[in-house]
Amino acid sequence: MRVLIIGAGNAGQQLAMRLCEEKHSVVMVDANPQALAEAEARLDILTVCGPGSSPRVLDEAQVEKCQLVIAVTDSDEVNILACLYAHAAGVERKVARVSSPEYIHNDDTYDLTAMGIDLVINQKQECAREMFHMLQMPEAVEAFEIFKGKVMVAGVLVNAESPMFGTTPLQFGSHELIQKIRIIAVHRDEELIIPHGDTRFEEGDLVYMVGQQADLKEFFTWVCPARKSFQKVIIAGGGDLGLMLAKFIENEMECVLLELDEDRARHCSAELNKTLILKVDALAESALDETGIGKHCAFVALTGDDENNIMNCLMAQKKGAEFTLTHIARTDYVPVIESLSLVDRVVSPYISTTHAILHYLRSQKVQAASLLHNLPGELLDVVISKDSKLAFKKICEIKMPRDAIIATALRGQEVLPATGDLQIVPKDRLLIFSHPAAVKKIQSMFLK
Repeated sequence: MRVLIIGAGNAGQQLAMRLCEEKHSVVMVDANPQALAEAEARLDILTVCGPGSSPRVLDEAQVEKCQLVIAVTDSDEVNILACLYAHAAGVERKVARVSSPEYIHNDDTYDLTAMGIDLVINQKQECAREMFHMLQMPEAVEAFEIFKGKVMVAGVLVNAESPMFGTTPLQFGSHELIQKIRIIAVHRDEELIIPHGDTRFEEGDLVYMVGQQADLKEFFTWVCPARKSFQKVIIAGGGDLGLMLAKFIENEMECVLLELDEDRARHCSAELNKTLILKVDALAESALDETGIGKHCAFVALTGDDENNIMNCLMAQKKGAEFTLTHIARTDYVPVIESLSLVDRVVSPYISTTHAILHYLRSQKVQAASLLHNLPGELLDVVISKDSKLAFKKICEIKMPRDAIIATALRGQEVLPATGDLQIVPKDRLLIFSHPAAVKKIQSMFLK
């Protein structure tokens, strides 16, 4: 597939790297010649220098020969205009990244997807949602929604104190609960293991499971009994991301938002109903004292400055915060922060954006794929067609590749655990976890 990427920043280069690994032909456009030179030195791509919203530049990049255009510059307007031009040129699929929440709304009059842009991604919204899930299940190394929130995927690290340590799924005490969730993968010493009933969990295993949110929360309460729900979440920074996260949180638990700018603090106050807004400098020690920070509190640093965010989290830990979470723009900071355990969780907007776009690059019947941050595998969302050879078979009768497992099924609005006696029917959606090496085999099985 020929792909045109507009924007040679972090997101653009990460996307180009992944697409090159998958043997796609990539052309990159950017107005910055230095950024293009850096990308060209690292990747096997073609480059065109110039603004991505210029028809002349798009013609030079031969946009009409592309099957996919991805616009991820720092300008929402450039991204939108480039995709609209690509739509006019007959490009099959167009993806635009936008930062302003004004472009994401339910008004059909100005719906960008109705104008011809197939996928519109607001990276701040994606980050806010990801952070919200982390705060809901802090024990999880990673957690996200599938099937429009009906199903969640979460990973947990097994330690010596965990009731999972040294046991197998068949030995779990809560048999009823194990029927509601599905353990789909174990990551052990860089090895990916597809678990079975006799798989024994070891210390250091990263175990991923799928289920409805309430069932996963119950399971995590059993796995990590020492971790209690947060009584309060303190957010440092009332920008777009901080405001979005507060909107998610305020109906679930007590929320405090710290914002130094008076006008922005007033705007946040008008947008939020239950959140306490404090006009203070989040880096001031007295400001943290004013929030009542302490045990059973989570602290989220979203000031817009990476260094300030890290310092904020360290100060919050010193004040007794039980959990710290931050947004880091510089991708090269992320592994350093995680290796030094400076913050409990880190979210990168570029990584979130890259994953969201890669999810989209699947066929019609295999609708989407979720790339797990910490696991070398993919979750495939597969729709059973009426003429599929697998229709009306029980799951136990389907000869799945050894490196793949059916996690759950969605029939209409009902979530069905993927037990062996479940008979799948046309229009069922199956969530399948697969090792990367088995993805093409899964696709061929369900595309026949």
